[in-house]
Order: sequence, then C-alpha cells, then structure tokens
Amino acid sequence: CESGAEALEPQAIMLRRPAVPASAASTVRPALAQRPAGAAKPAAPADGGLARKRPAEILAGAAVKKGSAGAVGAPLVLVVYSKAISDEIGIETLVGEYTESGANHGKKVFKRTKIPTGVEDIPVFMYYWDARDGADFSGWWFGESVGGSQVWSRCDKADALPPTTGWRIPWDGEVQADLVVDRKARAAAAAAQEAKAEKHEEPNDATPGTEAEAAERVQRAEDRVQIVETEAGQALESAKVMVEGEVTEDNLKVVDELLHAQLQVLNEANKVLAGDIMDARKTAPKAVMRLTKLAPRVRTVQASLAQEIKAGKQLAAKKKQEAEDAKKRVAAEEKLMIAEQHDAKALEDSLPEAMEAAAQAEELLDTVIAAASPLAAEEEANAITSAAIKETEAAVVKAMIGLKQARTHINQKIAAAKQYAPEARKVALTEFSTLQDKLNDIQKKISPYSRIRKELEHRLEGKKVMAEVAQKMGEAELEVEKVVNVLSGTKPSEDEIKAAEANVSPAMTTLTGAIQCVDEKLKSAHSSLKEELVLMQKRGMECKKQLSEFSKQLRGRMEGLQLQIIMREAGDKTKAAEEALAKTAEAEAPFVKGMDFLPQEEASEAVVASKKAGEAAEAIVAEAKAFLKAKIVVVKCYPESVHGSSIEDISLLMARVEDASQRLAAFQKETAVREAASMLHEVTQKVVDAEAKVQKTIEAAEPLLADQTEVEVERIKVATQLTLDAEKTAALACADTRKVLTTKLKEGKARDTPSYSAELTKLQSRLTFAQQELQRQRKVALQGEKLWKAKLVVQEKTEDLKLIEEEVEQAEILTTPLGDERPSDEKITEMVNAVDCVQAKLVAAMTSLESVQSAVQGSAKTQLNGLIERVKASQVRVDEMKETTREQRERVACESILREAQAKLNAVDDAFGKTSDAEAPYLKGIEFLPLEETIKAVADSEVAIVGVQEAIDEARAFLQEKVVEIRKFAEVVSKVGLKELDTLNKKRDGAVQKVALFTKETEERKRAMLQQQAVSKVTEAEAAARKMMTTAKDFTLKETESGEVEITPKAAQEMCDRFAAASKFAEERLDDARQYMVERQRATRAEKKDQATVQEMSGLVSRLNAVQSELGKAKSIASEHEQKFVAKMVMQEASDLMRALESGIEKVTEEAAPLLVEGGRRFVVASMIKMIAEALSEHAVQHGLSNEDVFGQIDSGAAAEGKVSESALLAFLERVPELCSRKDLAFSQEQRKAICAQLDNDGDGMVTKSEFLGLFLDSFVCIHSISMTDGYDIGTSKNIDKLDVDDVVETLAEPVTDEMKGMTRVEVRKLKDGTRGWVTMQGNHGKLYLSLYTTYTAFNKGFETVISTAKIDAAKATEYIHAKSKELSRCEKGPLVEARAELSKLRPKVSALSAKLDTLRMRIDECKRDHNKREDFERRKAEDKKDRKAAALILKTIREKVEAAEASIKALEEVAAPLTSDDISGVADPIAVREGAEKAAGDLEAPIADAKACLSAHEGKVAKAVKGAWFDARKDMKLMNQRIVVTANKVTEIIQAVQAGCEALAEAKIGQVAAALRQSIQTGGSSTEELFAKLSDSEDRISEAALSRHLETLPNLSLSVVHRRLLFQAANAGGVSRRSFFDMVERYYKCVKDIAITTGFDIKSSSTLRKLEVDELVEVLEGPQSDTTLGVMRIRARALSDGKAGWVTATGNHGTPFLQEMPRPCLYAAAPVSLQDGFVGEDSSEVRAVKANEVLELLEGPRKEVVGTAMRAKGKALSDGVVGWFTVKSKHGIDHVQPGKSTYTCTSSIALTDSIDIKNCKVVRKLSKGEGLTVLEGPVEDEKTSVPRIRAKAALDGAEGWVTVRGNAGSVYAEETGRQMVVCRAMTMHADFASDSKTVRSLADEEVLEILEGPEEEASEAPVRARVRAVHDGKVGWVTVQDRNLLPWSPNYRCVAATPMHDAHAVESATVLRRLDVGEEVELLQGPRVEEGLGVMRFRGRAAKDGLIGWVTIAGNAGKPFLKCMPPE
Repeated sequence: CESGAEALEPQAIMLRRPAVPASAASTVRPALAQRPAGAAKPAAPADGGLARKRPAEILAGAAVKKGSAGAVGAPLVLVVYSKAISDEIGIETLVGEYTESGANHGKKVFKRTKIPTGVEDIPVFMYYWDARDGADFSGWWFGESVGGSQVWSRCDKADALPPTTGWRIPWDGEVQADLVVDRKARAAAAAAQEAKAEKHEEPNDATPGTEAEAAERVQRAEDRVQIVETEAGQALESAKVMVEGEVTEDNLKVVDELLHAQLQVLNEANKVLAGDIMDARKTAPKAVMRLTKLAPRVRTVQASLAQEIKAGKQLAAKKKQEAEDAKKRVAAEEKLMIAEQHDAKALEDSLPEAMEAAAQAEELLDTVIAAASPLAAEEEANAITSAAIKETEAAVVKAMIGLKQARTHINQKIAAAKQYAPEARKVALTEFSTLQDKLNDIQKKISPYSRIRKELEHRLEGKKVMAEVAQKMGEAELEVEKVVNVLSGTKPSEDEIKAAEANVSPAMTTLTGAIQCVDEKLKSAHSSLKEELVLMQKRGMECKKQLSEFSKQLRGRMEGLQLQIIMREAGDKTKAAEEALAKTAEAEAPFVKGMDFLPQEEASEAVVASKKAGEAAEAIVAEAKAFLKAKIVVVKCYPESVHGSSIEDISLLMARVEDASQRLAAFQKETAVREAASMLHEVTQKVVDAEAKVQKTIEAAEPLLADQTEVEVERIKVATQLTLDAEKTAALACADTRKVLTTKLKEGKARDTPSYSAELTKLQSRLTFAQQELQRQRKVALQGEKLWKAKLVVQEKTEDLKLIEEEVEQAEILTTPLGDERPSDEKITEMVNAVDCVQAKLVAAMTSLESVQSAVQGSAKTQLNGLIERVKASQVRVDEMKETTREQRERVACESILREAQAKLNAVDDAFGKTSDAEAPYLKGIEFLPLEETIKAVADSEVAIVGVQEAIDEARAFLQEKVVEIRKFAEVVSKVGLKELDTLNKKRDGAVQKVALFTKETEERKRAMLQQQAVSKVTEAEAAARKMMTTAKDFTLKETESGEVEITPKAAQEMCDRFAAASKFAEERLDDARQYMVERQRATRAEKKDQATVQEMSGLVSRLNAVQSELGKAKSIASEHEQKFVAKMVMQEASDLMRALESGIEKVTEEAAPLLVEGGRRFVVASMIKMIAEALSEHAVQHGLSNEDVFGQIDSGAAAEGKVSESALLAFLERVPELCSRKDLAFSQEQRKAICAQLDNDGDGMVTKSEFLGLFLDSFVCIHSISMTDGYDIGTSKNIDKLDVDDVVETLAEPVTDEMKGMTRVEVRKLKDGTRGWVTMQGNHGKLYLSLYTTYTAFNKGFETVISTAKIDAAKATEYIHAKSKELSRCEKGPLVEARAELSKLRPKVSALSAKLDTLRMRIDECKRDHNKREDFERRKAEDKKDRKAAALILKTIREKVEAAEASIKALEEVAAPLTSDDISGVADPIAVREGAEKAAGDLEAPIADAKACLSAHEGKVAKAVKGAWFDARKDMKLMNQRIVVTANKVTEIIQAVQAGCEALAEAKIGQVAAALRQSIQTGGSSTEELFAKLSDSEDRISEAALSRHLETLPNLSLSVVHRRLLFQAANAGGVSRRSFFDMVERYYKCVKDIAITTGFDIKSSSTLRKLEVDELVEVLEGPQSDTTLGVMRIRARALSDGKAGWVTATGNHGTPFLQEMPRPCLYAAAPVSLQDGFVGEDSSEVRAVKANEVLELLEGPRKEVVGTAMRAKGKALSDGVVGWFTVKSKHGIDHVQPGKSTYTCTSSIALTDSIDIKNCKVVRKLSKGEGLTVLEGPVEDEKTSVPRIRAKAALDGAEGWVTVRGNAGSVYAEETGRQMVVCRAMTMHADFASDSKTVRSLADEEVLEILEGPEEEASEAPVRARVRAVHDGKVGWVTVQDRNLLPWSPNYRCVAATPMHDAHAVESATVLRRLDVGEEVELLQGPRVEEGLGVMRFRGRAAKDGLIGWVTIAGNAGKPFLKCMPPE
C-alpha cells in the first residue's frame, strides 16, 4: 500500500466509534463454537484442492494463489472492523489487520497480525474451505486454526477473496451486517470519509482548505490505481493457471471473458484518472505531478492484459486447427485399415506357392549330395570315382535349373508385395526375403559340387605332399623334444643345464629346414592343400616357439640359482635380526618376572645388560635393513618369470626386520625408563604410598556419592567426618612427596637424562592426578556436610508448604466455577479474602525458600527446587483465583499507587530543603566570600540542584507509568485514580518552576567564582617567576673576573638542579594559569559578558605576558654558566675512555705474542711432551715401574739428589724411541732442547724431580658445574667443594671408570685454592664435566678474555663520542660548541685503535688455523697406525670361527638325504629321519651362533667407518658374514625339505583315512555327529587312542605304527578336534548355476523334486559318482534351506560346474541373538541367548517366515497422558486391544462435584484444562440450571463425580474426544508409527487408551530364519537373520587389539605364552567356548606368525574386540 494510506490505521477507525468498556471487550466475544466432526479435517494442499475444482473454481483459486504476480508483490493485507454502535455479540473479538500467510483449498489464508487496544489477544485465522465435506461446510471461515474444529463465523460465498459482508455469527446463526472485511487501503479511505462526515457534523465554522482537498483526491486516485493493479495482476495469474496443461475451449472462453472484463475496468479507471488530472490543473496544480505518475502504471497493466488476450486468441486458433487435423487423421486411418485387410488376404494366397518352390530346390540339393557321397571315402582314382563324378555333375546341372526357376517365382512375388499396404508389405517382404536367403544358401552348398572333378585330383596330390612334409616335421619335433626333456626334472644340475644349451643349436637347424620345406610347398599348393600346409606351418612355428622358450628357461634357471643365494642371505639377515631381538628379551627378563620393584643392584645389572643387548641388536637390524634394501633393487632387475614372488618375499622379510626395528626401539625406550625408575625407587614408593592414602579417602567418600535421597542425616554426617579425616592424612603425604619430587627435579640428572626427566614427569603427573582426585573428594565431603545440613532445612520447609497447599486447595475450591456463572456478592467477598490470605503466605514461603536456596547443594537442592516449583504451581493456581477478584484487587492497587505517588512528591519537597542549606553562605550579607568557601558553596548548590532534578524526574516517570497502569483498571476504579494523579502532576509542575529559578541564581554565582579563581592563578605564576630569577642570579656570584667559574663539580651540579627545579615549577604555574585564562576567555565570549568583565580578563592576560618575559630573562642568565660546566665534564670522561682503550690494546698485543711472534712453537713442544708422557706411562705399566722409577732411569746418580742436568735429559730423550718402541718419538736435537727448556720451569739448567713428574700430570678445565667429594665412591663420600665453570684443576692420579655405574672419576687439585678431592669427569650418560686444559687451550682462553675486554672499551668510547656529539649538535655558540669540536678530533683515534684490534684478531685466527692443521695431521697419523693393528687381530678371530661353522654342515646333509631325494615313497621311518636331521641342525646352531656373535661384537666398531683401517676391515667382515648366512640358509633349506617330505607322506594317508570313514558312516546308517560323539572325550576332541582303535576296525585300510604317528602329528597334536574331524569327513557344496534335484541317480528315469537355486547350500550324502552314459558327475545331497534330499549334477558333460565345493557352513554372532525353539518367532520361546562371537553350525535355512499385515494406532494412555503408537492387531492376527468407553477432554478449568445438583453439591477437586475423563453416566441435564452434566472418572487420579459439559451462558467446559481401547495383551508403546521405532513405555493388561489417530495397516518384511546348533554347548534352535547380526564364519581371525595368548582356557590359572600384536592372524583349532570366570568367548588357536598354540580371547567382557573373524574366501 502507498504511504498515504497509513495515515488512518484501523485502530483509529475503531476508536472514533462508540466502544464498549475495556472490561467488556475481553469477555464479550462470539462463542467459540465447535465445528462438526465431519468438517474438522486437516487442510489439504493448495494444489491438491485445485486439481478437483471446476474451471471457475480454479480461476478463483488462482486469483489468490500465494506469490501471485501483483503490481506491488507485497502480502495482501485486509482489515476487519465493526460498524455496530454497541457490541452485544462480541464482534470486536474478530477486528484487526489480517495479513496473507499461505493458502488452503486454492485460496489465500489470512492471519490476524495487528489487534486494536482493548481487544483480547487470541489467534484468529480467516480461510476458505471447499465443498469436500458438503455444501453446509463450504465457504469462508473465522477460526482458531486453519481447518480446526473451533470457529466463530462463516460466510457461504466462494469468492476469490474474503467477502466484504454476509458473515454469520455464530457460524450457523444469522448474518451480521455490522462485520465488514475490506482491503487496508479501502478501509482507510472509508475511515477518511467517515472522519470527514464526523467533522462536518461537529460545530465548526472553519472549512477545509484547497490543499487538503487535493491531497484527499490524490490519495483516492492512488488507492484506486493500487486496487486496479492488484486485481489485474490476480486476473493475469489466474489466466496463466487456466492455460497450463490440458486446455479446453470452455477454459479459453472463461479466460477471455475475465481479461476483457478486467480491461474494461482499467479503461474506466483511466477515464476517471484523466478527469482527476483535468480537475487538478484547475484547482490544485501541485497535485498534477503525482496524478500524472499514475497514468503509466495503468497503461502498463493495460498492455499486459492486451498481450494476454492476444495470446489467448492465438491459442484458441491453434486448438481449432488441431481439431481439424485430428479429423483428417481418423479418415486416413480407416482407409488404410481396409487396404491392409485386402493385402493380407493376397499374401495368404501367394505365400504357399513360393514356399513350395523353395522346398523343391532343397530336394534337388539333397540329390546332388547323395550322388557325391561315394567320393568322400575314396583315397585314389578308379571306376567308382569316375561314375560318381558323372552322376554328381548331372545332378548339379538339374539343381541349378530348378534353383533358377524358384528364384524367378519368388522375385515376382516380391515385386507384387511391394505394392501392399504398409503392415502387409512389411510381413510379405520379411517372408519372401527369408525364402530368398534360403535359395542363396542352397546356391552356396551346390557351388562346390560343380568343381568336384578338379578338387578330387587336388586332394590326391595333396596327400603325397603332406606325407613328405609330415615326415620331416616329425623328425624335427623329435629332436626338439629330446632337448626340452633335459630340464624335465625338478632340480637339474649345472652340468645338465650347460649340455642342454649345447643341443639347442642342432635342434634349431633341423627345425628350420622342415619349416623351409613347408614354405616351398605352400607357394605352389592349391586351396585345400594350402590349408593343411598352413596348419603344418603353425606346428613348426609352435615347435620353434617352444625351443625359444626353452632357451629362455635355461637363462632363467641360471638367474634362479643366483636368486636363491640372495634369498638365503636375506633370510639369514632377517633371522639374525630377530635372534638379536630375542636376546634383548633375555636381558630384560628380571623386569618381567612380575616384581614391581627390583633390588637396586639387580636392577642396575639388568639395565646394563639391556643396554648392551639393545646396542648389539641395533647394529644387526641396521645391517639387515641395508642389505634387504639393496637386494630388492637387484631382484627387481630380474624378469618377472624368474623372480616370481621373490620381491614379495623380500618385502615380507623387510616387514619382519622393520617390525624387529620398531620392537627394538620400544625395548630401548623401556630400558631408558627402567633405568630412570631404578634411580627413582624411593620417590616412586612415596608416590605409591600417597596414592594408597588417596584411595582410602575415595573409599571413605563412596557413601557420599550414592543417592542420598533416602539416607538418614546422621549417616551422611558420619561419612562426611571420616572423609575429611582421611583427606587430611592424604594431603600431608602428597605434600611430602611433592617436596621430594621437586628436589629430584633440581638435580643435574633431571636436566641431563631425558628418560630420568620423563620418569620424574610421570611421577609428577601421578601425584598431580592423586592430588586432583583428593581435591575432588574434599569437595564431595564438603558437599556432604552441606547436604546433611540442607536436609534438615528441607524437612522443615516441606511441612510448612504442606499446610499452605491445603489452604490453597480450600481457596481454589471457593473460586472454582460450578457452571453457575452469576455468583452472589457474599460468595465474591469470601473468595477475595481467601485469595489474599493465601497469597501472603505464598510470598512468605517463596522468600524463605529462596533465602536458603544458594546454600543448598546436591539432592537437597533438587528437593528444595521441587518445593519452589510446588510454590510456583500454587502461585499459578492463586493467579487463576485472582482473575475472579479483579475489581477488588485493582481498587487496592490504585490506592497503593496513590500513596506511593504522594511519597514521590514528598521526596521532591525534601530535596528542595537541601537547596536552602547550600545557598546559606550567600544569604549572610557578605558580598565577596573567600575563594575556598565560594567554591564549596557553588559545588553544594549544584549537588542540590541535581538531587532536586532527580527527585522531580523520578516523580514524573512514576506518574506517567502509573497513569497508563490505572487506565487499564476498571472504569469505576480508574476514574478516581486518574483524578488524584492529575492533582499530583500539577504539584510537580510547580516544583519544576522553582528549581529553574534556583539553577539560574547558582550559575551567576559560579561565574563570579571562576573570575576570582583566575586572579588567584595569575598571582601564583608571578611569585614562581620571582623565585626563578633569584636562583639564576646565584650563578653570577661564583664567576671570576676572567669569566671562569670557580666552583666544584658537585656544587655546580647542585646549583643547576636548583635552577632546573625552580624553572620547572614556574613553567607549570604559568602553563596552568594560561590554560585557565584561555578557557575563561572562551567562556566569556560565549556568554557575551559586559565590557568590564572583558577588560578585567585582558589585564590578567597582560600580567601573564610579563611573567613569561621574566622567565626568559632568568634562563638567559643561567644558560652560559651551565654550558661551561657541562663542557668540562664531557671532555674529562672522553679522555678517560681513550686511555682505557689504549691500555687494552697493549695487553692484547702482549697476549698474542706466542702465536704472532713465536709462531706457536711452545704449543708444538707441549704436544711433543704429551706424546713422550703417554709413551713413558705405557712403558711404565708394561714393566711395572712407577713414574719415580722412570725419573731414576735418566741418571741414577743425579736422580738420587732429586734433579738431573739438561745434558742427561737430552741423552734420555734420545733413548726414548727405542725404550718405548715408538719410532715417531725420534725428535731432532733442536726439538729435544726445546723440550728440556720447557720442562725447566725456573731456567736454572736443571730439571727437578717434581718438574719431571709434572710431565705425567694433566690439567682440566670445568665445563659444567660439578661437586668435589672427599672419596671415590659417590654413595659414601661427602661434598667438600664445588667446581664452577672455567675452574682449572690438575690431576693427581689416573682416571678410574666405574663399569657398573658407567662413569669416570679422577682425583684432582684445584689450582685456584689448592683444594684436593674427587671429581666426575664423565657421567653415566656420556656428559662431560672436565675438558683437557692444554697450553694451547690456556692461551686461547686468556687471549679471548683480553681481546673481549678491549672490544668493550672500544665500543664504549665510540658510543660515548657519538652520543655526546649528537647531544651537542643543537648548540650554536658557547663552551659546548668548543667541546663538540674536541670530540670530533677524538673520533679518528678511536677508529684507528678499533681497526688495530680487528687486525690482531684476523692474524690470531689465521695462526690458529695453521696450528690446528698441524695437530690434526699428527693425530690422524697416529690413530691410523693404531687402528690397523687392532683390526688385524679382530679379523683373524672371526675368520677362524666362520671356517669352523662351514666344516660342520656335511653331517646334516648325510642324515637328511632319505627325505630330500626325488623319490621318498620308500622311506620306512620318516619320523626317525626328521628327528635325526633336527638333532644335527641343533648341533650346528652353536658354531653358527658363535661366529655371528663374534661378528656382532665387532660390527659396532666398523659400522660408521668410511675410510682407513676400519673401513677395510668392514669389507672383509661383510664377506665373512655372507658366508655365515649361506651356511645358516642351507641348514634351514635342508630342515624345510625334510618337513615337506613328512607332510607329503601324511597328506596321502589322511586322504585314505577320510575315504574309509565316509564309507563306514554310509554303510552303518549313522551321521558324522554321532560318530564324533561316540569317539570324542569330554574335551570336545577325539584322542589318538580312540581314533586308532576305530581305524583298526575299518576294512580295506592298513596303517603302520609309524604312519599312524605321522597321521596324528599332521592332524593335530593330542588328538583330532571337532572342526578338524568334520572337515575331514563331511563335504558341502554351493550351487553356482541353477540345477534340478531329482529322485534318482539316473537322470532319464528320475523325476524332479525342485530346482536348486544359485547360492543354495547342500550337504553331500553320497558320491560323487560319474554317469558314464551322459558324462556327468552326480552327488546325492540334502539342501540346507528346506532339507530336501536327492541327486544333483555337480559337473555337466561339457565341464560346466553347477556345484562348487566349500567348507562346512557356519555363522558367528556379530551381536547377541535369541535362540528360539520354533520357526515362527512370535509364538516361540527362547532356548537361550546367543552371546556375541559365538559360532553356530547351520543345520537348515535360511528361509523366510510367512507373515501378514499388522494394524497400528496412535493413542494416549489415560493413566499418565503419555502419547504414542501401539499395536491393535499383530502381523500374525492376534488382537492386543478391545473396545472401551466414551471419553471427554476438559477445554477449561471446571469443578468435579459429588452430585448432579449444582446448587447443593460439594467440590471433589478442580479439573484442569486438557484432563481426560471417562464417561460413567450421561450426559444428563440439571433440572435447576438446565446445563448438561456427566458422571465421569478422571484419568489422572481416578476421582469420580459430576462435571458440567456446557455452562448456562454457552461456555464449553468439556468436549467429547472419542472412545477408549482396553489393552488385552501386554505390549510396548512406540514414539512413531513403525513398530521398531523408539520405545515410549510398556503397556500393561487392562490399561485404558484413547485413540487419537488410525488404526492403519503396517506392512512388514518377512523375517529370515535359520536352524542352527551352538558349537559352545550343542543347543539347537531357530534364529532370525537380520541387520548383519549373523555373518559367515571362517576359522581365521585377525588381531585388532594386542592381547595375550595363554596355555589354558581359564584365564585366572593360565600362564601367558606371548602377546599377539595387531595384524597377526590366528587359526581356530578348538572352541570358541565361554570362560565362566570372566564371561568372555575364548578359543584355542595357532598363531600364523610362529605356529604357537594357545588360548586367546575374542572380545573383552566390556565389548572391546581383540580378534576379528576374517570372511571366508
């Protein structure tokens, strides 16, 4: 709608009419009548309704279709209003705005969206209902919901939109003309007209102006155009709907009439609009523009209508043309039908003649064939062949003539048939073409006989040629066969392969000659001979191909031999890796004994052993990985035919090695953890103790975690106290443990050892978790304490509330209506008093409960919340009571509001009293108050103003709010209240005027105060400037006549600081005053003050300018003196920095002299001395000498005196190379002198004993802080000192290594203070604490320290000069400028000194590199010589052990020879051979293992070598390792060959036994099950003895003792299991192609029982037997699906398979399944429940169960109101419910009374809205009140009494909802229609239900049932197969979660054999059976990985799967 229409809302329209009182508007409304049951149906879809309407109805429906293309596009809005002066029937209930909100039955639906003031807010819909329920229920309706049963009004018209008038109220009453429905725009226009009329009626002399009339005219025009656009859009949409789909002429006619009518309306609208425009130009030119804009809109709609009319005409013309075309088609079809009939008759006559001609041609062909038949058997020319040829040629001529005649006849028929009608022509040409094809075929067959003479000659010639060629080809093929047969053996030798290769060439020559002969003959051969020669040529080529392939095989055999060597080596490497891994298990054995904590010593030993085993295994695994990775690349280069599965085998080996690597990594990780755990034994124990105490706390708190609803308070109190006591003890233990853990974390081990740190972290986590759990238990205890206290409170409050609820019940009974709607005044008074009393008690109860709610927790809080909910429920009931006492309550409320309003006005008066106190200082008569007093008085006045204003605002808001509230009261109450509020409002207005006057006075006083404050600030600034000037003059007092300042630096600094402080204070005062003055000047200009005030402000500004000038003068005086002092200080500091830098460079030069000047000579000499010391130490050890003895060897005489001469020492040094056998110590004379000089510390030419012994002492520097102890043993010694980083120590003895702890310690002396003690050099994890401190190291350390200090000094000087120069750059004159110039002169000096430092650094670095190169070269040279000597010794030892292992394998080959030969059938005792071979192999394990261990022990030394002696040794060790691998592989191959021989012999014997057993079962008439039961023992197995005895009784079976032992070893150790026995005896087949089951073996003489379908399973009863006459294989079998037995063909006579053999069919339960005793599931009882993972043997089925259709209904249980779906009749026809009584439902609150008489009855209780009632009697009309009443029973509590159905004023209190159903068979109620949906609850017998929907049929699929036997206990029954609950079973399982394998079925007493890893496969041997102790399924199986047999668990008792059944192949 246009915005102009919004000026008059419907509310305004209604307010201008006389309205009923507000109180009446909410009660007087149309009765909400019940629509008849037949009409109360759900709304049908809009399109569904449209499809059943006539064209006119479709047009009307489309006009209001949702989303119609109207001009505006917005939802349509209608207005419903009343024209009545007084509303007696409640029309006002329906008035308001209705907005389009969907569609129903093809027309729009409108919902009320805006409600006028005073009208009750209830949902109202306006919708259309068609005639589907009868003419009496069609039309437009006002109702509570679309299609609902509650309605107010109806109009029986079928208009497209709701009719304007004609509405009946109630729906079946009289038409009420006062109810009007119209569009919003029209309603607004009508309202405007009405307003205009009312305005004319009022006495007013004024007349509306021209502008008002123009606006009204424009509005009318816009509304008119809007309406026309909307109607035109609806018409267009309707027309589009009419022409969609199938369109009739009637539809087109209706569309044309509709559009023309709408076009006429548009033309009229256009005329009216043109008239309005002309009138507006004359009277209101301003409106012309708006009116002119409407014309294009009308024209646009006209164009759309015209275009649609044109399209309709075109469519009509098209329809007419289509009708004429249809008539023509019908005539043509009739003519064609006559022609077809005529031509069909002609074809019927001519076709036999053509067929006869073709038959004659066939007879002539037979004559030709018979004449030529003698020629087929003759091999040479003779008289017989000549006669036959002549006869054949004559027959051919005759046949050709007959064939030509037949062809001519048929061609004539075809020519005639081409003129037939289409269908007849098609049939005729098909038939004649078939005959033509037949003649062509005869022609082809006759043609060869025309050349019979020539072909015979060619045939005879060809036989001679073929004989010659066949002879040559046969000779060649014989040669080839001889060559090829050389490799027919399984294992040809290398010599045989070479001989075969030599014979290939001669065979190829012979074959090539034969092929060439065939080629020559082929060139001149005729057609028949050519075919035979081509075949011969193919034979030759195939033979040649065979010979070529044989050559390839020869090459492949050679490559295969090489591949075998590689595979053996790969297997050996893999086995070695796994064996090394096995040794790690031996090393960790002490840890897996089951002890939580090992003794410390034992744990340490086990950790060391584990580490060694891990390192050895790591080297072996790494080598195996590298080998396999390299060899798989080599194998891939071989052809696929050679390597075969070798790549997969190597990949499997790689996977095994990778698995070993991962397990090794896990082992090493566990070892590290165990090592850390052994060191943390004490801490771990403390954590365990703390956890135990926490556990006690948890146990103490368990009673508090249970449901405390019914527990006594005293018990909760005791449990709480016990928990708190236990918590306190546990908290102390945790705190103590935390201290110990913190101490351990601070130790060095925690930082240096990751595993130690990780273990500490785990302990911390455990302790943290324990503390967190302890905290939770403490909270539980505290909650328990709160709980028992709260339960006392709840008990008290429950009793109080019970009394209040009884009073509420009494009050409710008083206020409950009885059906008499006019109670007396006395009754009302009694109700009001009761409600007020109850309300007061409820408020007090709620307040009391809420006050304790926050302090209550847990179940008590739930109970308390329940009490609060009960109070709220009672409050709701009281609120309902209040509705009946409204007027009385409103009067009380009004009086309360008036009292509160008076209090608000009194508060305003009180606030005014504070204003008098605030302005009191001004009323004393003093003209100018002191500044502080003035500021306080103004501030108090402003606060008082704010207080008064807030009080006034609060009063205003309160009065405005309460006016609205009082207006909602009843008129009698609101009238008095509004009058009183109006008086108070006037009083408030007077207060507003008073506060405005006081505010104005306060503002004047504030301006005077601000002026006074400005003068004060200026005065303060002047005083500060005078003080600054005094301070500046102090500088001039210290100045001499020459201008120099005679003052100490300290005094000068103090003077500068005083001046700076005075300057800062003066600046602050000046800035404060200036800022204040600026603000005051801005305020003065804004306020436009008088000239005197402006002049006063200007004077203050002038005074501030003078202060600014004084400050400048003071700064000028102080500036020059301050600069002089600063310049002097800067230069002094710069000079000091320069001197420090120069001194540092001198020290650096001096420190660098040993390298720069001496060239590092002293360092080289020190290295020589170190070499001599090492050699002499080794010499002393070898000869048992001490260092003092070595000193004595220099010069025995001088040594006694304690010193030797330089000459004696030189001579001794010359003997050292020979003495120590070290040629590398032969130094030159000059070098020896340098050594002597360096040993002579004091330079006296003599070397003392102490100086010489110092040669053997080493110096070390500390690199990580470490303690110094007084003894070697860390555990028993004490700390005496600590070495810090960079401390230097001197060793006093040789270092000592503790092998157990893995650390090295040495006794040292601390050079800094001489302290002696023991220090750890290297920790047990390799961490170094001391580093060798050589002469060169000492030099580097000293030099780095000196040069670093010099660098720092240079940086300081540079930074200082740069910073000061930058600071002084702003100075333009004075002493600081001169200081800046001096600093500039120092800058180049600093740069030069820094450059000198850099040069020294570069030279030193270069000298260091040269020196390091020299040392590295000498070190590498010495190490290489030492390594080569050690490597030679190791290789010799390894070589000896490898040769010993290779020499021991010949004995094994001799023992295993009988079972490794080609023919093993004659072996008498294979078991003895196998045992002998295994013993010989066992003897070989020791030498092979010894050789491998020797190699492994030394592989670590060579593993990382890339060059040098160890690299060469690595190559030799690799070759020897390969020899060991070859030897080990050969042993494995021999043992495998022996085992394979034994298995082959056993397999043959098992086949004989199985055949004998099947024959005995068939002969004896028993079954496999019976035989197994007869032979088996209690363990579900057949023992060896039992089976042996039975086999001895079988005829035609002879087994020796050895073969019997071999048989049982192959079958199963310890006997034969059930599954193995059944697999051996029984055979099953699956149908793979449909085949019949017959009664007998003979197919021809037997009858068919039924067809066996694909995938059906059968059990073999007899056979297989071969039918020799037909060539088929037959068996007698029983179908598992239905038990039908008969003979079935397994294989057809052409090899077609109909049955495929398969294992015994079994299923396993993927989920629990019910095992029942009958086929029909509903009537069967459960035998037992099948557990998940149980195995079931299939005996019969699966097949479908026959079921019917179930009946389901939706209903409500009257006992508790629960709604759901239930079964009326089951799918097997069983009734579950039977009919019950009639029911009612309360539509509003009503009383249940004890008698039918309303006036003299008592209330039993109040019935709430929605409660269900079961009718016991009635309805019966009360004689006194004439109201209908029923005697009923309440569904909620079973209370009985009388209830009013409808009141005496028409109010409906209860309505009938249907009849009941009674449950006669207990069942389940579901949430949805489907019987397998979610369960709501169970329904018991005799329970009453109310049907809400249905009954409806429920179709269900027939269940699939199967008869099975449980393997666990042999129980037989039927199960339902659905939702993959039963899956095909196979005996192979895969491990999906790691689980142990035990040696027994019972877990508790079993021993773990080993752990199954994820991915491993296990074959079931026995079971599965339930383990009663744990309730899990277990079976005995064999691990595929290593063949280990044991018991395993399929899934845990909580459902976690460990093994998953693999689907059968």
